[in-house]
Amino acid sequence: MELKTSQKKITLVFTTRKIVSISNQLKGKNFEDLYFKAMNENDLDALSKIIYIFAEDAENGAKSFGKSEEVYEFLDDYKKENDKSYEDIFKELADAINEEGFFNSKMTKKELTDKISNPLSTINMNELVKNSAEKAIEKVTEAQVLAQA
Repeated sequence: MELKTSQKKITLVFTTRKIVSISNQLKGKNFEDLYFKAMNENDLDALSKIIYIFAEDAENGAKSFGKSEEVYEFLDDYKKENDKSYEDIFKELADAINEEGFFNSKMTKKELTDKISNPLSTINMNELVKNSAEKAIEKVTEAQVLAQA
């Protein structure tokens, strides 16, 4: 996938090593969950890190950016010159990542569209159940302590 502005042209190269690096940078284990969570939260820091890690110079394959902060200027130019929103960029990336097979499983266009449009699909149910159980246990324990006092 290529992203171009009048000043810079980058190629996004998807590799397992880069997927793992992104997962580590964003402090998670599952790249797909991290990506769609960032997308649904419109997490620009995560977007810049993802592009920073995937981006290579279209001409020579070298790293496209010296530091991740340079991605912000690139995104500003890309949005303006291509009349794109952050949501558009996240969607373009999701489509390209999916096409290359770097999500848990390759999705059809409809499955990808459904995942993008359904924020509930990124909720980690195990984490939700764990948090709910912890809160319930706290309330029960508090009630027992108050009853004994």
